[in-house]
Parts: sequence; C-alpha cells; structure tokens
Amino acid sequence: MAWPGRSGRIGVGKNLWGGFQPRSGGAGSVAGADPRWSSGDSGELLDAFEQFPGFVWVFEGPELRVAAANPEVRAAVGNRRDLIGTPFKQAVPELVGQHIFELLDQALLGTRTRGYEQRILTDRHGDGRLEETFYTFDIAPWRSPDESVRGVIVQAVDATEVVVARRAAESAATTSEQRYRHVAGLILELQRSLLPATLPVLPRVQVAAHYLVADSDLVAGGDWFDVVTLPNDRIALAVGDVVGHGAAAAAAMGQLRAVALQALRSGGSLSHVLAALDDFAGHTMATRAATTCIAVLDPVAGTLEVASHAHPPPLLIDTAGVATWVPVVPTGPLGTRSDPAAVHTTTLRAGDVVLLYTDGLIERPHHSLDDGARALAAAAAAARHDTLHENTTVPDRLPDRICTLVTERLTLADGGYRDDITLLAAHLLPEPVPPLRLTLPAEPTALRTLRWQTNDWLAAIDASAHEASDLIHALGEAAGNAIEHARSPEAPATFSVDATLDEQGVVHLCCADRGRWRMPLPDSGGRGRGLAMIRGLVDQLDVVRTDAGTNLHMRRRLGKPTVVTGAATSPTVTRRHAPMAEEMSTRVVDTPHGRTLEVHGPMDMVTTGRLHAEILQANRGGGLPLTLDLTAVSHLSSAGVRLLHGLAGDLEDLRVAVAPGAPAEAVLILTGLKELITRPDAPN
Repeated sequence: MAWPGRSGRIGVGKNLWGGFQPRSGGAGSVAGADPRWSSGDSGELLDAFEQFPGFVWVFEGPELRVAAANPEVRAAVGNRRDLIGTPFKQAVPELVGQHIFELLDQALLGTRTRGYEQRILTDRHGDGRLEETFYTFDIAPWRSPDESVRGVIVQAVDATEVVVARRAAESAATTSEQRYRHVAGLILELQRSLLPATLPVLPRVQVAAHYLVADSDLVAGGDWFDVVTLPNDRIALAVGDVVGHGAAAAAAMGQLRAVALQALRSGGSLSHVLAALDDFAGHTMATRAATTCIAVLDPVAGTLEVASHAHPPPLLIDTAGVATWVPVVPTGPLGTRSDPAAVHTTTLRAGDVVLLYTDGLIERPHHSLDDGARALAAAAAAARHDTLHENTTVPDRLPDRICTLVTERLTLADGGYRDDITLLAAHLLPEPVPPLRLTLPAEPTALRTLRWQTNDWLAAIDASAHEASDLIHALGEAAGNAIEHARSPEAPATFSVDATLDEQGVVHLCCADRGRWRMPLPDSGGRGRGLAMIRGLVDQLDVVRTDAGTNLHMRRRLGKPTVVTGAATSPTVTRRHAPMAEEMSTRVVDTPHGRTLEVHGPMDMVTTGRLHAEILQANRGGGLPLTLDLTAVSHLSSAGVRLLHGLAGDLEDLRVAVAPGAPAEAVLILTGLKELITRPDAPN
C-alpha cells in the first residue's frame, strides 16, 4: 500500500489517532482491553504503536479515513500533511489503478487478503515521480465488539531487498532456459516452442507480449498470439484461445497459429484470414470452439481494422490515459458454423496504445466479465499515466511497462489466476525513428564516434543489447576495411554509414568508401577474415565494388523477446463468509418439467471430464428434457464452453439455467450459447 519508504519518525502524540479515540473506560485506559493481555494504558499502547517495527495503517469507516499510521508508514508516503482523518484515496491518490483500493474495499466487506512481494509505486518526494517498493502485506477487516466491520487494518513488511537479491541471483544463472524449465516444466517448454520467440522491432510501432501459464499443468496450454508484418507497411496483431489443456491444447494452439500466419502472409484481407481459420477449426475437435481476435494496424494512415470470433474486444489507451473499447461485434466461436466475422475500422492517434488479450485476464470467480473489463481498463490507464522514478525496475518501453504492471496487478486479485493469460500491446509512436547518416574521416579515431552514434541509434529503435553488440561489431569491421582502403586521389579520404530500420523490422546498414580494396595475399596475417566475421553477425551481406568505390550492404532482422512465464506467486485470499467452492459437486433433481442437474463449484478444464460423464448419466434413457443449473458455478471456463457446445449438438432438449447478470450468463452470450439460456425454475 503506499508503504514504500524507509524508517523515519515524526513527532509522537495522541493527535496521531485522529478519530480513533477510546470510547469508554477510566482515564488512560483503552475500552474493552483485556487486563490479561494488555496494561490498558492508552499512552503505553500508543508508544508501542509508534515503535512498531513495520508498516501499519488503520482506516475507519466506508470512506477509509486514515485513523492511524505509525512513523514507518508516515515516512513511506513522504510525511504528508493532514494525513490523519483524510480518506485514503485522497491522501495517496497515485494508488489508483494499482488494485490497492479494491483490496481495501473487499476488506470492508469482510475479506482478508495477504500479498507476497507486491510492487507498489508511490510519489514519495511529492515531485510526481513514482518510486517502487515491494511489500509482503496483510489486509484485514477491523471489527467492532459486535463483529460489524468498523474499518480496515493493514500491516506490511518491506521486501524490496529480498526481491532485488533474488532477481540478481536469477540474472546470474547460467541460462534463462534452465530458470524457465525449473519454473514451468515441459508444458511451458512446448508452449514456448509453439509461440513466437520474438516480436518484430518496427520504426513506427512498438509491441510487447506477456504470456502467463496457468498455475497448474492440467489447465495450461490454450492461448496463442502473434505479430505479423504485412505488405504496405501494415502489421497484424492476433490473440486466440484454444479449448483444452496440457500438450494437446498446446499442439492445437500451434496449428491455429500456423494457419493464421500463413493466411496473413498470403496477403488476403482480414475477412479472408478469419474465414480460413474458421474453416480449419471446424475439421478437428481440438480446435473447434476456439476464440480469436485479429487487428490489422496501418501506422501511416492510423487505421485499425478489428474482427472477432467470440473474443473480447481490444482496449485503446490514449496519451491522456483514457481507456476506450473498440466497438467490434464478435461472431460465434471458430468452427461452429457461425456467421462471418464483421470487420470494424477505427482511427488511432499518435501515441495510442492498443491492447489485445485473452479472457483469462478478465475472468475471475464470482465476478462478472464487466467487472474484469473495468479492472483491466483502470490498471492499463494507471500504468500508462504513471510517472516513474528512474530507479524502478519497471520497463522503460511503454508497451512493456503496461504488460508488466497490468498482469502483476490483475493477477493479484482473488488468489491468482486459473487460466492462461495473454496480453499483447502495440504503441503507435508519435514519430518514426529517423535513419542514421554519417560521413567520417577514414581514420581509426573515427571508429569511436561511429560506435557511439550507432549505439545511440540502435537504442532509439529498441534493438536488444545482443543485437546492438552484433551490429556494432559488424559495422566496425566494415568501417575498418573502409579506413584501410578508402584512399582516393580526387577527394579527402572519408567513408559514409547509412542505417535504416524498414517496416518489416529489418535493419539495413551500408558502409561505403571511395577506394578499391586490395585482395588478401597468402600468409598475410589473417587479412580478409573481416567479411567472414560480418557474415556471421548479420543475416545477409552484399559487397558491391564499382569504379567509384566499395559498398557493404548488411541486413539483420531484429526481434523483441516475448515474456513467457510460469505461474507467479500470488497472494492468498480468505473469506469469512461463503468461501469459494474449489471442488465440483452435482445433484440430480427431478421436476414436473424434466430433470435438472445442479452443478456447484468450478466448471473448468480440470472438472469437465467428470461433469460430462455425470451429464450423460443424468440423461440416460432420454425422454426427459435436461436442464443444467449453473447458478452455483463459481467459474465457467473455455473448457466448459466447449463441453456445452458439444452437448448442444448431441442432446435435443438441453437447457442451461443461469442467474441474470451472473458471470456464467455473460460467458454463454459471448461464446454463442445464448439460445440455451433459461432461468432457474422456468418451465422448458
């Protein structure tokens, strides 16, 4: 919570407590204090509170007014004036969008939340720059003697040093592959091999992608994404979700991605691409009922074409941090004989960010999809609008920053996430990075200037450190040859360097001189190996010799690594009342209108196999209409959707009962199962 800071005490006095005053008892005593466990002396207790070795907040009432804050936490927020008695949202407004206020509101409803090493950004010095600290915290309801919730108590420990030390140790590991295998195992390895390892680095658009594998191997495997460069300087952004889990779902995901990639590269329209995917998906059960959203961005014209098969719409974040949804109308899931997907075109402005994602990011048990969408919009807007201190470990690139903070903050809620999560971000740059053009003297001292300026340019286009190292080395070899051979009687000895990044994500380097190269002689001490070295550092090298001089043309395709990780450590959430059902149970009820199968708990990739068998058992003999009562289902995942699509084709009188406004209703409507919906206790 805004607990970032180090120790620091301000004056100790009873006015610290604001409205938190003893309500009864003798002078110097605390009302209700048990003499076996407390001295009852309010002065002594206040002094102990002031010396508490950690961060403690106490909030009172529905407005969460600050009732108490010990010196550690007061210093953490910069010893702000008028802190006591002020609603917390006004006292520390920079926490909007960081999912802290939401957890406090849950505590007011009786929910206790524990968080582990959560990143919090606050304006510690009042200069508008947000600094980061990592906290392990406990947010609990503050209860009155009659058990009503009076407010919220928060206790936290600064875990920043532990996080920094652990990350340093991870960076020192021999290879990232070993770390990845340790975290996620073979399923993650298969997924990673089928997903794009890198995304294109482009002059007008920056892209980033985060893929979080579900916290169990049994439910991992179905999400996919891609960024594809197209003719006429356009790019395609695609996300999708395949029903299923484990290796089978990963393989199906890889097939759909390959079909989409081939269709996009063939030059067909967006409608043609989705028609090809729809046709392919209908031929196998593994790909049927998958969802997808594909957008084609023209960065020069600023247009975005979007179409969806049963997939949530993209989110736009403008330069002011305002979030809006692309008003695309989805058709049914792939392979289910739905209508062709309608293409919606919208106009982007320079600086806009487009977010595509899978439903795992917005689906939460006991929350509607609208709630999840609002949480996504708030988190993305806050991540876009934050002004960060230079010492934070949040990525500098805007798309990476949004992907990092949004996935961190949204997976904090409700005990983590049960499904895979994909978030793809594209930032339309205000201006493309201009080419680099240099003319340098053909002297060895020019190489230093060449490296500096080339390194700055490569950083501006967002080349990775490894790519920059290779390209600077290759260009240095070319320049060295030019310096050695660029003698010309007609003009001073110089050489020129041109560097451009094209719309396909390829860097073009040209090093030109006005001299004629001498062929290496036998036993010349290794001369002539420079070209071989350059060829090993770039994708293609062309040497053009003319009467005017020698030109070396080098090309290298750049790639931004995607972030594919195993399940992150998430806070645990306990509920005082009505705990979430983690085990599925069913009950068959015969009614005058037919037979009803009541389903309780999660309807996800782990439980659908058993549920399918129980549905067939309940329908044995036929003759009676069957209703699936999903009013008590805590989580309806894409696996459940696939099961319902299959049952809809096999059972003539199937109905699905859901409560109005429940999360299951929105899922059924989104995935093309609206015709099955009935209300509980309604006659068939």
